[in-house]
Amino acid sequence: ALERHGLRCIRPYSLSSSPSCSRGALKTLHKYRLPALMSAYSARRLTRASSGLNPEAYAALTPAVAASCASMLVARALLAPATPVGGHFVYSSVDSALDGRALAAVSLGAGLGGALIGRLFLAAVAAVRRPLWPEAPAGEACEAAVERRWACGPEARQVLVKGGVGAAVGLLSLLFPQTLFWGEGSLQHMLDGQRTPLSDVWPGLPPALTARALVDVSSPFPAPAAAVAVGGAKLLAIALACAGGFPGGVIFPLFFAAAAVAHGFAGVVPAALMPAWVMSLMAATQASVTRTPLATVLMLGLSAAASAQLSVLLPPVIIASYVGVWASRALSTATFFPYKRVD
Repeated sequence: ALERHGLRCIRPYSLSSSPSCSRGALKTLHKYRLPALMSAYSARRLTRASSGLNPEAYAALTPAVAASCASMLVARALLAPATPVGGHFVYSSVDSALDGRALAAVSLGAGLGGALIGRLFLAAVAAVRRPLWPEAPAGEACEAAVERRWACGPEARQVLVKGGVGAAVGLLSLLFPQTLFWGEGSLQHMLDGQRTPLSDVWPGLPPALTARALVDVSSPFPAPAAAVAVGGAKLLAIALACAGGFPGGVIFPLFFAAAAVAHGFAGVVPAALMPAWVMSLMAATQASVTRTPLATVLMLGLSAAASAQLSVLLPPVIIASYVGVWASRALSTATFFPYKRVD
């Protein structure tokens, strides 16, 4: 049936990627009611197993996938055999609120908004890092890459910079205790707009650490400005930590910050669409910084609880992720990770 509808040109590992073949694949995938977003991806990938990968990446792909599958099986079957499989982040029901117009508004708005947030974050990291870690003087040995300038220079500078950045982040957390830690354990606190108190999520902060909070951590956001303030504080904390050279990732911290900022649009986005808006802005922000849209979608989808309506939530999330990457590229070529072009 596939051959009768335009896929005769496809052969395993074929180097062909003709427009006619892609058109035939698209017609077939649409005819058999497969998701439109998968059609564009599959039509390109069906032409060659290693399509879009440089030789080194293609050679490493199979062992990487095998290692991931093996680790999942060992973790689930041996270490936690009785634990149910699935994520734990809860998203409220969207039901039929996400129609076609809402899908376009949420996905495009979140994509562009996430790109802007990502660009502001990268600019903040660069602005803080520049005075903290000046270029090594001419003639001074420095084997570290440009993005690891803290590996060079006198030890006194490293102590002063890291100590100062740590103190700044700590002081910021006194006013915004929501910014403490990396955000994965307390993400539910932001996903539902602080309806889940901070004390109910990991690590469960004692009152002494939340007494000076500018935004009450035990009740929902009182106003959109409060949500934006928490998101901005989290972005600032991440930027300081990254510029200071502290180890650690940015994925869940960015998810946390974007979720907070998303609730700042509560006066514009209807409450029924808020779960889709929150997840989409999270995806677009993270993808625009790391340029990993597909991995971002998988992370959000697989970490969601079984109650999440993923067939409703994922379409705007997928679109927002890619729009965020494209818009961020239009704004600037700067990236968080130093990617190199492979011809």
